[in-house]
Amino acid sequence: MGIFKSGGAKTRTGSGKTIIATGCKISGEIKDLDGPLHIDGRVDGIVETEYDVSIGDKGILKGLIKAKNVVVSGVLEGKVACESIDILSTGKLLGEVICGELMIEAGGKFIGESRELTEGGLIVSFPEAERMRLANQLASQFASSGEKLTGNAQTEVKIEEKVSKANAEKDNV
Repeated sequence: MGIFKSGGAKTRTGSGKTIIATGCKISGEIKDLDGPLHIDGRVDGIVETEYDVSIGDKGILKGLIKAKNVVVSGVLEGKVACESIDILSTGKLLGEVICGELMIEAGGKFIGESRELTEGGLIVSFPEAERMRLANQLASQFASSGEKLTGNAQTEVKIEEKVSKANAEKDNV
């Protein structure tokens, strides 16, 4: 007779929300999350998740994003692929959107182009060449700055210029 039971243990299928707090800056790639992502700080780079992504009033996301649903209260600049996107009254989206449903509240801003998601669902993926170009640009930015990628070095990468340049190169092809 024991006080411990075997079996019956519950496993957690996903952890809680990931929060990028105000004042926090992340450059690079965020993927394979176990739950939704909320951004109150700044993210420059690639966000790829099967969960929802929300950008708070003071939050900024610049780069590529692929998510289930996206809610923008802050600034989102770049390319977005999602099932639905809501731009709230304080939100601003600059770039290209591929989605099934686009909602813009009064006061919300969208400058760019949108395309409808295919009937088969979220099958959009960012071309590997574009992902590699962005990764190489981030790496060269760190290399030219002379900073190490360890410790608490905070480097803000000018992704918006590099994404614009990459888009211009793509348009010229």
